[in-house]
Amino acid sequence: MCNSSSSSSFCCPAPCSTPNFFGNNPTLMAIKRCLPIRTECVTTGSDPEVIFQAPTGTPDPSLASGFLSIINTSSVANDCLMTLTVTDDTNSGAPTSYTIDAQSSLVLELTNVTLIEIVCTSDTPPTPAVFCTATVEMDLQYTAGL
Repeated sequence: MCNSSSSSSFCCPAPCSTPNFFGNNPTLMAIKRCLPIRTECVTTGSDPEVIFQAPTGTPDPSLASGFLSIINTSSVANDCLMTLTVTDDTNSGAPTSYTIDAQSSLVLELTNVTLIEIVCTSDTPPTPAVFCTATVEMDLQYTAGL
């Protein structure tokens, strides 16, 4: 069971229904993940931080769907830009990017998600380095045993 008071807990997988859990029948599973993000503001083109990635070769009916919520807790004083990139079936499987301003939030409904990444960028990163901070909450479901 997940500890709901933890701000950085990872609870996966948790059966949503358990008919024949270890048998051959497909089972609905849940991924509930809450985590903090703290990533350095870097130049454009740097590698993003992976928040979620489906295992390679996962069949489409087994890909996770659900909700993703991000609260950008970064200071409005720096010039860093937080960009979230999601690859799922919402836009025919093409990656979609979202800009999340400091002190704002974003909630997305995801369908058959394969990848979620976040990057904090600036054309001229400050010296000393600054960081983007956020709270991420995922409530996803997938079908196991297909």
